[in-house]
Formats: sequence, structure tokens, C-alpha cells
Amino acid sequence: MSNQLDLDGLQRLLWNFAAHRVITVASRTGILNILADRPATPEEVATELGLDPPATGKMIRALCAQGLVEADGDSYRLAAAIRPHFRGDDDDFGPFLEHLHSMYERWGESLEPWLRGQPWSTAPRTLEETKRFGAAMKAIGGQMARRAAQALDLNGVRTMLDVGGGWGQFAKALCAANPGLEATVLDIPRVAEQAPASIAGTEFEGRISWIGGDYHETDYGSGYDLVLLANILHQEHAPKAAEIIRRATTALAPGGRVVVVDFAIDDAKQEHLLGALFAINMRSFGDTYSEPELRSWMEDAGLVDTERIDLGPDRWIMIGHKES
Repeated sequence: MSNQLDLDGLQRLLWNFAAHRVITVASRTGILNILADRPATPEEVATELGLDPPATGKMIRALCAQGLVEADGDSYRLAAAIRPHFRGDDDDFGPFLEHLHSMYERWGESLEPWLRGQPWSTAPRTLEETKRFGAAMKAIGGQMARRAAQALDLNGVRTMLDVGGGWGQFAKALCAANPGLEATVLDIPRVAEQAPASIAGTEFEGRISWIGGDYHETDYGSGYDLVLLANILHQEHAPKAAEIIRRATTALAPGGRVVVVDFAIDDAKQEHLLGALFAINMRSFGDTYSEPELRSWMEDAGLVDTERIDLGPDRWIMIGHKES
């Protein structure tokens, strides 16, 4: 398979940054929220939001050219498949767009120095940036968690460990899909102390608990039917990623499964665009790992019958089984 572009293709690719800025600003100003709610003309959108009408028209037509917006005469509406993600609720995708915008700005400052062997410049997140990052991860994490819960066979799964599971996005999704499931989430002490309050009075109270610790060192316990490693391995060097799989395998009951949810990439790591770009985002401390790498680590840990389930074009589930 060839990824080679001609000059026209290169120019289109280089305009992707401008396309992203249009989408982000359309989200930030409320254009996407209005068009998710109802059809509207550019003039109606501009009047409601206090924007310049000609500029608003150009923005909306650019969104239409990208496939985000559909035209119906003089009115426009957000594409049906993405309307639920711009409703302004807890799953709103806007914070994730803001997170990507901030990430790209950091890339602009740090990518060349990093390539020349200098440390990637990082600064502690401000309180606002921390809130935005949390909202972004909640939006995208919740979507992936629900996809994973639908894709997995949870019959007979009664106990699970969610390693590095944060505030329990995946644990909630799997528990919602299997009413008989109880989950333990391992994350840093601050999260483990605060997260239980978020499920007080919900269907998950009494079914999800937290352990505070470092997933490299803290005892995972044992006897779990399923150990979940969702968006964890890409944060680690290969030897540490393999060791986490080994520790997860040790925590399984006979017949249990280790389930990895992460970014997809081709075997040579040179054809899958998002996977290759995300590997750069992990800089020197992590990577995007291929299917052969994940299968090898699972087999070295003693897992058998490894399998893969695709969660769309850019994410996958890798599963390894412990023998009964």
C-alpha cells in the first residue's frame, strides 16, 4: 500500500490545520451547538450569537465542505451522526477540540527542538487547562468506553480490574452493559480519594471501588475475570508496557482475559496516519504499539487465543485469554 501524494494532495493535507481551526472556532463560538439543535441560516446563526453574518456564512460553508454540516436550501444542519456530540452536555465534544488546539500549539513550540535532541518543553497545566483536559478525556473516553462495552462479550464476567482507569469511564460503561459486574479501578491516590463521590447515589455505587497507587508497583490483587488496560500502554516504553501486561495476567482468575484498548497502527508503523502522529505525541516516554507487538507481549505473559476487535478505524481492542 502506498501513501504517496502528488503536489495537489500535499497542498490539501497542509490545509488540514486550517480546517481544524475552523471546526474549533465554530465549536467555541456556539455555531456547532446551534446547528446540532436545529436547522438555521447563517444569518440566523450570526444574529443569535452576535457574529458577523458574511464571516459566519463562510465558516458554515467551509464546515459543509468538510462534511460536518449538511445544506438544505438556505439552511444548514450539523451532520446527523455527530449531532449528539455537540449538545452542550457532559459528552459534548467541544472540550476535546480545545484540547487538540492546545496540543497543536505545543507541537509548534516543541517539535523541532525535540527532533534536535532537546527535551520537549512542558509546563504545568493551569486550573482551567486541567478542567478542559478532564472534560476532553471524559468526552472521548466515554464514547470509546461505550463502544468497547458493546464489542466485548461480558457473559460470565463478575469481577474486573480497570488499571489506570481514572474516574471510571470504562468501568461504568462495562458495568452498565453487565448488571452483574463489579469493578475495581486502580489509579493515583488523589483520583482514588475523590472519584467515589462521583458515583454516590447512582446505579454504580457499591459496584465500583477505587484503589490508590502506582500501576507499576501497587499489588493488583488476584482472581479477576477481566483486567482492562485502556489507553495505558501507549504511555509507556515497550519493556514497561510488556511488564504491565504480565502483571495484569497474574491478576486473572483461570479463564480470565486481559483486554487492551488503545490506538491502532499498521505493523510497519508508516501507513496509519493517526497512529503515527499519536506516536509523536507520546514523544520519548511512550509509543503507538502494533498488533504483532501486543500479541507477542500477551503470549510471553502466558495468554493464549489472542484476538483483535476494531473500534472504528483508529482504535482497537486486543484480547488475551488465560488458560483455565
